[in-house]
Amino acid sequence: MKTVSKLKTAILYAEAMYDGAEQAGDLNAIYANAQRLANMSVADSAQMEKLNNPLISTDDKIRVLETLANKLQFCQSMLNTLKILAQTGKLNLLQMICGQFVELYQQRHNIAQVDVTTAVELAPAQDAKLKDKLKAIFKKEILINYIIDPQIMGGLIIKNGTNFIDNSIRHKLSALEQLMKGTK
Repeated sequence: MKTVSKLKTAILYAEAMYDGAEQAGDLNAIYANAQRLANMSVADSAQMEKLNNPLISTDDKIRVLETLANKLQFCQSMLNTLKILAQTGKLNLLQMICGQFVELYQQRHNIAQVDVTTAVELAPAQDAKLKDKLKAIFKKEILINYIIDPQIMGGLIIKNGTNFIDNSIRHKLSALEQLMKGTK
């Protein structure tokens, strides 16, 4: 299946998931489950690859998914969605579908997901202040994914989609070095 076709299929499944969850009143639970599943898929891709093995029967895949759903405390609607994906042979699109669902949810609920790289963990007061500033900039509710990278030495690197702000000490020192060398 071509990438474009996979993306279109993932979008269709994500929209169907959203509509079904909204009708069932499980929208927030499905959102939390989709985030957990997307993170689990990245962290344990080998386990997810087993579910894509054509030699494993659909019934066996469903049993594995039921075990996974119990372990991760998924709501029944999410388990039903996973079963449908297994029965239709679309488990290979699971991570993409979950990603599209999360994007759809955040778009419809005016949420911006922001990656913030810092040299050290922020204090609670700094975290609250940063969220307030980002909320004012993006005019959306903010979900921050913190990345700790001591190599930036200090400051912040903020990413949201195509928006990128590098206010790190490493970046400033690099710019100063280029200025001193006359390359800037």
